[in-house]
Amino acid sequence: MANNPNSEQDSPSSTGKKLDAYIKNRYATYKGGMALLLKRRWFSTALTLLAGLLLALLIIFASAPSKQTIAYQSPSTQTNATTTLLACPVYQNPAKACLGAGNPLCEQDMDKARIAWKYFENNYQKKTGLVNAADRYPSTTMWDTGSTLAATIAAFDLGLINQKEFDDRVVIMLGTLSEIKLFNNEAPNKVYNTENGDMVNYKNQVSEEGIGVSTLDLARLSSWLNILACTHPKHALAARNVITRWKFCNLIKDGQMNGLARDPVTKKVIILQEGRLGYEQYAGKMFQQFGFDQSISATYKNQFATSINIYDVPIAYDMRDPRKLGAYNYVVTESYVMDVFEHGFDEENTQLTNNIFEVQKRRWQRTGQVTAVSEDNVDRKPSFVYNTIFAAGSPWNTITDTGLDMDKLKSVSTKAALSMALLYPQDEYSAVLEDTISSAYDPERGWYSGIYEKGLGYNDIITSNTNGVILSAMLFKKYGSLNRLCRNCNQGLTFPKEVLEDPANKDKCLPGSNTCTKQCKP
Repeated sequence: MANNPNSEQDSPSSTGKKLDAYIKNRYATYKGGMALLLKRRWFSTALTLLAGLLLALLIIFASAPSKQTIAYQSPSTQTNATTTLLACPVYQNPAKACLGAGNPLCEQDMDKARIAWKYFENNYQKKTGLVNAADRYPSTTMWDTGSTLAATIAAFDLGLINQKEFDDRVVIMLGTLSEIKLFNNEAPNKVYNTENGDMVNYKNQVSEEGIGVSTLDLARLSSWLNILACTHPKHALAARNVITRWKFCNLIKDGQMNGLARDPVTKKVIILQEGRLGYEQYAGKMFQQFGFDQSISATYKNQFATSINIYDVPIAYDMRDPRKLGAYNYVVTESYVMDVFEHGFDEENTQLTNNIFEVQKRRWQRTGQVTAVSEDNVDRKPSFVYNTIFAAGSPWNTITDTGLDMDKLKSVSTKAALSMALLYPQDEYSAVLEDTISSAYDPERGWYSGIYEKGLGYNDIITSNTNGVILSAMLFKKYGSLNRLCRNCNQGLTFPKEVLEDPANKDKCLPGSNTCTKQCKP
């Protein structure tokens, strides 16, 4: 066909109409497609939302708590458990629960504590958990082990060590005390080697038979095992197991304590009454708290008590004759302040302790000599002396355990000075005491035992007892008497019926058992 420009098919108006029709047709097609597409997308979205909702419901029902929720399950109980394991258990601090927040210590107190703790860092035996009683000499007693435990509890409470180090030290120590050989299969020997836990004599030589038992020493260890059980209950069972190893039948009788010794000739075990006024009451109160009859040993008003005036101050002492019983009564500061630190002031010991402080203050006032006396190791022979207020019939006597005069070694005792200053902070004499011994230490080793009165310089032997007493004094300043607080909140060591009826504890005369004397109270 020929191309006719005038035909309707090819005219501009015809082309425009065709274009409009094409556009309308394409729009209709697009609109229909879009509608179909939107329908499909809506259906897909709805399916997705429905699947998400079902998944959310499944998650909610799967994670819903059961009727019982626990904070922790051991691996053995988790397998069949239907309860929920919380991601982060919350543990209560037992010490704070029983003792309260306590009083804040000043920076000077913390400095004293840090110096004291240096000793225990330097003399710690990792294998046994024991600490040398004297610097760098691998031997210890149960008394000094009690001082070590006191220091460890204080160090953790004051932030000097963390929980891991505290637990490690305690667990290893308690493990050793649960395995060491006992004297006569009854109770801990007087002395042990700290490196291996062997039973030894005072020369640190292995002694298969042992040399004897000091029940006074056991009381000090027991006091701090009780405080450990109170403030750190997770160690309570291990602490009690240490004590239930011991047989008390010969150690506590008729309201008093006895020590054991072995006759060097016959090798027979000898039972000797132990304790004189002061230390006797400190120790007796602990055993009385356990439930033993200590009707004589726990009171300062027993039939053996009397007094003497020194500088017009009545000083109590024990009238038992050392010539007959072989033991002196040493009136010293330490037994009274430790009684207060651990058991608290009471109607009997308050005035006695006040007098112990006052008589030493008056000696300073009258002679100019700063006075703070106690038993102490010394850095020369005979290695140990008793600096006393009264002993062997004389005031201000310094003697050995055999009564040998050691006046030249009279000293100002660091632990006695700091303890009295802490108990009587408002008295002018306390500032004098603190100032006198303020430099009696090695910053890398701990506090010295004291300063000699007669110009011999520092008594620079460093011991667990001096440094342990100082750390426990800081605990007293922070909280008060720990055994009293523990007793008031019903915490500490107990000996329930199942323990007493355990065949392994038969005939050990534990407190409350039917093998105790008739005075023994559960």
